[in-house]
Amino acid sequence: MRYFLMILILLVGCLMPIQASVNAKLGSFLKAPLMAALVNFIVGGTILLFVVLGMRTPNNLLQAIKEAPLHGWIGGAIGAVYVSSVIFLVPRLGAALSFALIVLGQLAFSLIIDHFGLFGVSVQPINWGRIAGVLLILAGVLVIQKF
Repeated sequence: MRYFLMILILLVGCLMPIQASVNAKLGSFLKAPLMAALVNFIVGGTILLFVVLGMRTPNNLLQAIKEAPLHGWIGGAIGAVYVSSVIFLVPRLGAALSFALIVLGQLAFSLIIDHFGLFGVSVQPINWGRIAGVLLILAGVLVIQKF
């Protein structure tokens, strides 16, 4: 089951450069990257609304508002910064370099989150193997940037 989930998340990762490319194209068509980001969130939010309504998910929004930790509410803001930045940067840096740098940033900060157990994540101490993995990604970034 673990390998199936690993393949599934790998395939989901393949969607990110597609999303970035089509959003960047929409941003250049609209001549407004932030408008393209807004369209992205409106379309995604509408689809999620229909999925949630179709699944008849219990509405516990009021309970969540009262009980969720503060950091639980910043995901949407982070998503807005992420999507807007990608729409602006992919046309300037290219998809490969942009996503190599995104992955480098994700992995480097993930080590910190894991090591300290931030945001309720189980603690996974930083070790030399994990650091080596991030350094290999950095080497990949440098190769992609050079060529």
